[in-house]
Amino acid sequence: MSSSKAHDLTALWFGDGASLLGHLHTPRGAALDIVAVICPPPFGYENICAHRALRVLGDSLAAGGIASLRFDFPGTGDSDGENELSAWKAAVKSAVETARRKTGCNRVGVIGVGLAGTVALASVDMGLAVDKLVLWGAPARARSWLRQQRAYQRVTALKPDPTVPPPPPTPEGIEELSGFPLTVPLAEQLSALDLTRVASTDWPLDRVRPSALTISRTTRDTDDAVGSALRDRGITVEAEKYDGFDQILDEPHLAKAPAPVFARMRAWLADGVAERAPYAVSPPGAAAARTRIGRQGQVEEIARYSPGDGGLLFSIETRPIGREPEPTWLIFLTGRAVRHVGPNRIWVRFAREQAAAGYASLRLDGRSVGDSEGEGNGLMPNEEYYQEHIYDDVERVMEIGVAQGAKRFLMTGICSGATASYQVAWRRSDVAAIVLLNPLQLRHDPEDDDRAKVQMARSWALRKGLWTNPRSYLRLLKGELPTKRMLKAIFSVATLSAAFRRKPANNGPSYVVTGFHQLAKKPVEIDIFVSEGDLSVPFLERHFGVGLINFEREHLRLHRVHNTDHTLRALFAQERFFELLRASLARIADRQDARPRVAAKGHSSSTASPSDNTPS
Repeated sequence: MSSSKAHDLTALWFGDGASLLGHLHTPRGAALDIVAVICPPPFGYENICAHRALRVLGDSLAAGGIASLRFDFPGTGDSDGENELSAWKAAVKSAVETARRKTGCNRVGVIGVGLAGTVALASVDMGLAVDKLVLWGAPARARSWLRQQRAYQRVTALKPDPTVPPPPPTPEGIEELSGFPLTVPLAEQLSALDLTRVASTDWPLDRVRPSALTISRTTRDTDDAVGSALRDRGITVEAEKYDGFDQILDEPHLAKAPAPVFARMRAWLADGVAERAPYAVSPPGAAAARTRIGRQGQVEEIARYSPGDGGLLFSIETRPIGREPEPTWLIFLTGRAVRHVGPNRIWVRFAREQAAAGYASLRLDGRSVGDSEGEGNGLMPNEEYYQEHIYDDVERVMEIGVAQGAKRFLMTGICSGATASYQVAWRRSDVAAIVLLNPLQLRHDPEDDDRAKVQMARSWALRKGLWTNPRSYLRLLKGELPTKRMLKAIFSVATLSAAFRRKPANNGPSYVVTGFHQLAKKPVEIDIFVSEGDLSVPFLERHFGVGLINFEREHLRLHRVHNTDHTLRALFAQERFFELLRASLARIADRQDARPRVAAKGHSSSTASPSDNTPS
């Protein structure tokens, strides 16, 4: 149970065929007799970007007396199951039924965001009864959404490095879309999903119609295909234009919750709805929600909120069923504002794989990120992700494992999550190994912040233009690439990167070199996985020298992978990283006869941390 002065937030599992994770927002005090089901973008990078903003939407509705249920579609986020259209439509129905049952409200509204709006109306076409329907930026034809995703993939995909062996081919039957696998069956199902085609049997004359509100992606939109499709069904439609849809699909740490859009949704849903009795207020620390994952049911997942200094922290524990977990637990940390599922959802996949093999794990959100409490939408200054209180949050969640018998930890994280893994390994004596994915800093360093800006220019300048200007997709499909912008971005990146590379190394070992080598002597096994061409490489070269000569040590290893980016969008790179994690687990198992390690925070370790090794 997470709470604020205005509302409560409870995690729950629901669903018939597969376990789906939901978060139920309930207002405190005055309440209305309606519950809203918030359907997020159901696939890929859009789902990653929009998550925090939709949590803010749930909070906004609760502030107006409206309960809401956010959930992850099958095969996305923390939910079990597969990416399959019929399963997505069934999930909308199950979410509506769960929301009615959990709240006791007589009226239900559905908010469909992007492609989820298309899926939600398709579910309503199948007979799902709802009272109000909000479609925000929903395409009338899912194939147009698919065409945009493919165009986005073409622009953002890395050009293979001709100086190294080519990457392995994508598995047959799989198409890569921004770090996520799209199966041929799902692509075919989406291509056939067309809201402009409706059978008369779907909407007989005596069927009660919901009222509908459509909200455009931008104020410039002129396409009313969704509104026309609703009117063809005999549904009364209010169509309004707002900017804000693109804001929730920006990079996770830049995505914004558009307050005017959320206020309009809240007012429209509340219009004409009677009051109801206030919801019961549950005390903090309510029971965690448990479920079994997978067809064989060999894995259990536990969603919980636990106390932290900045509010309640959300985490997911994954563990085997029918046996005690191994004494080594895994800790998964994300970069900046990406929630606990990890980049491209890789933490979910690996946690469940290793639970089936006997290992328990924890993946978590720090304060103001994902589903944890905190200020704002996750839009914290970069330096806030490299502060002591972030590491305090991580250690608080790690104690869940300690209380259940964890003797040692393997920690892994990307970007600022890599930094947190490193720092917590210094603070504790029960961290046996860390696997760092593309670290950019080991403490807050303004110069490395400048490097992060170069990374942003390299990776995102062209992407944002595509998201915010739909015409770019059409130009791309016609072969009319934005050449001037491309050349400008490339020139800027090349100039700034060259300036960083030319900077002479400091005299003597830097805090990075000293810190890594002393941590390895502790001993902590350290593996660093870097994407060749990523800014993690010049960061390490600035400290270890160009070429990283003599970097490898007995307990310190570097792994360089070509043809992938900072977040491992290439599927083959994700598998390479999994191989590294498996090897690290095996290495720890080989050392289980080493001396006992104390698992309590604040206990001394075999080697003290250098004074310049802590976050500044």
